[in-house]
Amino acid sequence: MPGHTRLLLVLLLAALTACSDSKPPAKASQSHKSPAVLVEIAEVQERPVAKTWKRSGTLVYRHILRVHTQEEGRITRLPWFEGNKVRKGDTLATLDNELLQAELRKARATSSMAERKVSRLERLRKTKATSEEDLVEAQTELELARAEVEILMTRMGYTTIKAPYDGVIIDRLVEPGDAVPRNTHLLTLADPASLVVQVPASEQMLADLGTDSRVLMYPDIPGAAPIAGRLQRIFPTLDPQSRQGTLEIALPDSPGGMRAGQFVRVQVAGALKKRLLIPYTALRTDRRGEYVYVVKNGRVARKDIISGQRFDDLLEIVKGLQPGENIVKRGFMNLKSDTPVTVVNKD
Repeated sequence: MPGHTRLLLVLLLAALTACSDSKPPAKASQSHKSPAVLVEIAEVQERPVAKTWKRSGTLVYRHILRVHTQEEGRITRLPWFEGNKVRKGDTLATLDNELLQAELRKARATSSMAERKVSRLERLRKTKATSEEDLVEAQTELELARAEVEILMTRMGYTTIKAPYDGVIIDRLVEPGDAVPRNTHLLTLADPASLVVQVPASEQMLADLGTDSRVLMYPDIPGAAPIAGRLQRIFPTLDPQSRQGTLEIALPDSPGGMRAGQFVRVQVAGALKKRLLIPYTALRTDRRGEYVYVVKNGRVARKDIISGQRFDDLLEIVKGLQPGENIVKRGFMNLKSDTPVTVVNKD
């Protein structure tokens, strides 16, 4: 056998011997144990809570009188300007009434003449010197004359317009010397005590409010403190364009300097209702919807939920959870269903 062939056989035998003496490699572990994730948890709680809304409102006068003329004529006196305060009974405006005075004098003369005629016919009737028909006709003429006097006296009263209540002038639309027809708008008088705040409100907000709702207002006045208001009226209809309703808030103690048209920030609290609550940070979302991780026996499980309203850092749960369940509120990195967890807190 050639030498090189013999050498090749020796090397091949040595290699086979080395292979038979070596141990087989250890099989890779079939199950990899996931490390526990550190999490903070919170307990699902049911307790009464009130939703708070913050809105912008506007100051308006609830009681406004638009002063109109009921007679035509020339304005002889109109001493009030915007911002002037008037007292109940003050004369707001007067109209020229010379023609009415003349007509009233004529009507009174006619009435006086009719009275004398009735007296004369009554005496004649006693002696049967006149008919009953003549007397009745004269009495009717007297009633008409007296009615004419009353009409003219009423019309005379319309030429002097007085303030029906204490108020402030907010519009002056004519000037002395103007000749105006009937039903002309002269002035607008507002009752300062009727100042209210009107606030737009959504349908959801309206459903949660009542006249006992707590209200705080923040006037746009430098240095002004918050004002406790009172929700005195919820308008029964919605605006067809915005689908917003209107709240009317009374000002029991309004500070000076507040004016109609002014901007006011308003905070309104709804009714206390029992709600199922979780921390807002516990909420997760994906393509399937909203969910949380529930902790049980040292592991987490995904649980789909339906949320409701938010209350600052809390979230209402409408469906999916029960009071007393523990959920993850922090520590979501590498977290998925069936992951072991280590709780580092307990609310």
